Amino acid sequence: MKLDFSHTNIKDEELTKIKDILNHALKWLWNLSERKVIGFLELPFRDTEHIKRLVADKRKELDTLILIGIGGSSLGAECLIKALKGSYEKFFVLDNVDPIKLKEILPRIDPEKCCFNVVSKSGSTAETIANFIALVSALKEKLGWEKIKERLVITTDPEKGSLRELARKENIASLEVPPNVAGRYSVLSDVGLFPAAFTGIDIDKVLLGAKTAYKELDLDVLESKPLILSGIYWLSYLKGKRISVMMTYSERLEKFSDWYRQLWAESLGKGEKGQTPVKAIGTVDQHSQIQLYNDGPKDKIITLLHAEELEGDFCLEEIPAFSELESFKYLFGHSLGELFKAELLGTMGAFIKYRVPFLRLTLDRINEENMGWLFFTYQVATAINGYLYGVNPFDQPAVEEGKRFAYGILGRQGFEEKRKELTKLLQFDFLESPS
Repeated sequence: MKLDFSHTNIKDEELTKIKDILNHALKWLWNLSERKVIGFLELPFRDTEHIKRLVADKRKELDTLILIGIGGSSLGAECLIKALKGSYEKFFVLDNVDPIKLKEILPRIDPEKCCFNVVSKSGSTAETIANFIALVSALKEKLGWEKIKERLVITTDPEKGSLRELARKENIASLEVPPNVAGRYSVLSDVGLFPAAFTGIDIDKVLLGAKTAYKELDLDVLESKPLILSGIYWLSYLKGKRISVMMTYSERLEKFSDWYRQLWAESLGKGEKGQTPVKAIGTVDQHSQIQLYNDGPKDKIITLLHAEELEGDFCLEEIPAFSELESFKYLFGHSLGELFKAELLGTMGAFIKYRVPFLRLTLDRINEENMGWLFFTYQVATAINGYLYGVNPFDQPAVEEGKRFAYGILGRQGFEEKRKELTKLLQFDFLESPS
């Protein structure tokens, strides 16, 4: 992995000046980990044999995975599988509760060949449980509950919650979400590793990459990429860069932007502080967002994430019918990959010309180790920025409020007052208003 921050308008001496506070933040993290308040720092060193045994058992008769989860319960696995397996035809995600999603998935699967992985740390996430119930309802005639149970894997809190209760009562195969690991930090736990292993990814190599990032935490600030990134994002924020753009020049890394967006927003957006994370894809968003970045407000720090090695390429051969078209000629003899890399370099040149600060993170290739490194590095950078902002990077109180209002609308016991409060805020009663 190569990190170039020479165009961030942040100098080595600026990072050196905040060396002490970065080290204090790291000590704070170690202390939380030693006290078992947080658990994500330990995940790279965990045993994976139980996951591999369960995958081997399920793969005897099943070849398709339906992941039922939302946010941190699905994004990490999606990111891993997209990055390492591409458009994997035997993997589907039920996250949003828009009915069209389930409607489009059902005709594309053979229920007899499906493993259903239901993931919720609390065991009661409304969207996840609703999708679970809807799926069971849709398949009960084809399979019946007993056959569905045989194909189920529940990933939830080891001791408490409704899903854990269901797993015990119905003797359903289950995995654990560590109680001290927030969902968005859980990709290196059973949450992300079981789906990855089911699709054929070497999860031990993923953890090996995370261990490499872990070891970098012992290095000096200017040698440790997790600490350098922490400092760059923090100093950029202090310089008025209130928007953090993750721009990936790789189709395989697209989902990493989604994963980063949740991690950064949910962890740091508190007390009217935090950078707004934005997803961008090269070269697609050169035709949409780049105009704003170059010629709009200079309130952004942009991360360009790409891999040196492209998977496959296509030569742009000269076609007789095109040979007389002057605007086509320059492309002949090149390849899609060459154009892709030229677009990246062109974007960098434009950023420099328009004085847009950016950093460049280059992977030699997209593989298990590098993905593990990316996940762990950005989790550490996020947690350290929480310390620097003076906020708790491991909770999400403002998210919970919206959930409580939704529970009130649906009549969940104990949330009656939230429906009344929402009615007052919206100035109409949802249950009495036309849809």
